[in-house]
Amino acid sequence: MKVTSNTRALSKSGVRSITAASVALGLLAAGQTALAQHEGDKALSVQQLRDLAGTNHWAVYPDNPVLRPGVKDEWDAGAVGSMTVLKVGEVFHMYYEAWGAPHGGNRGLDYRTLQIGHATSRDGVHWTKDPANPVLPKGDGKDWDKDGSWDPFVLYENGVFKMWYGGGMDRHCEWGYAVSTDGVKFVKKGQISHLGDVEDDHVAHDNASGRYFMYYCDRKIEGGGLVCAQSPNETDFDFAHAAQIHIDGMKYPDSYKFSHVFQDAGQWHMFFAADVSWRTGYATSPDGLHWTARNPNLFLGQDGEVIKVADDLWLMYFGPPGLFDKVDCDVRLALYKGKLDDMTPKK
Repeated sequence: MKVTSNTRALSKSGVRSITAASVALGLLAAGQTALAQHEGDKALSVQQLRDLAGTNHWAVYPDNPVLRPGVKDEWDAGAVGSMTVLKVGEVFHMYYEAWGAPHGGNRGLDYRTLQIGHATSRDGVHWTKDPANPVLPKGDGKDWDKDGSWDPFVLYENGVFKMWYGGGMDRHCEWGYAVSTDGVKFVKKGQISHLGDVEDDHVAHDNASGRYFMYYCDRKIEGGGLVCAQSPNETDFDFAHAAQIHIDGMKYPDSYKFSHVFQDAGQWHMFFAADVSWRTGYATSPDGLHWTARNPNLFLGQDGEVIKVADDLWLMYFGPPGLFDKVDCDVRLALYKGKLDDMTPKK
């Protein structure tokens, strides 16, 4: 189902209104200067990161976690996770969902406390939470996302931080879109889906066609329902014709989810949860729709988010096994040195 014409108009005019490059660059420069002063002494060099990385495996960072829940009574005291990481200039940005602390004797998490936070880093290892958090709070009153904001995914294009995120809960989970020029002050552009029962979004902007590919889990479909909807712009996703994704080499149905898709060296790459044990797997594709498993048992950890730091250096942020959507879930780091193709087991 496509969004209404009113929603499309809001989104497109909102993007046009904030693309003043001088404003965006000025805000980013100020933020980077402040961050450098705060974190400069701790930042690791690229060579130091290489020294920590595994050459034929993902090496777990010895001082994990790199991002913890807040202390008692803070907005993110319950758990953190579902992160997206990008690098703009010399600064890494992490956006993550977070729960408030459980109330009373209840050790479960209240999904209605979910909101989206932001942290920055000079090296991708040492992170500082944004004092403006939550940078994308849940809505209020009759807002469509009044029951929580979660699952952020962010691209930085043409001076704009573009965020796709989830809102609501249970059968009323939907996708929304927000934008920012400084990565901190986001303007919500409205609900862009009418699906229900969705989670785990990730967006890739195809270099060749210019189209946006949104990958997400549709819980109404057998086997977890990993699907992909396409759009000519940031908001007009054709959800009615979303393609269900099957990964050749994996059993079907299977609950692969937590997809993280990007393009590199002329190929599409996907990191995904291979099964109910939440082991991260790896697959490739020529077109973003037809996938082949290369290593379904790559790493023990869930919700793996990968970023390229250098031609031979990759960082993966992940959640610890057994703590998905549970109290005290945190964000951890693993490092890999080499080519992605080398992660395919040799026959």
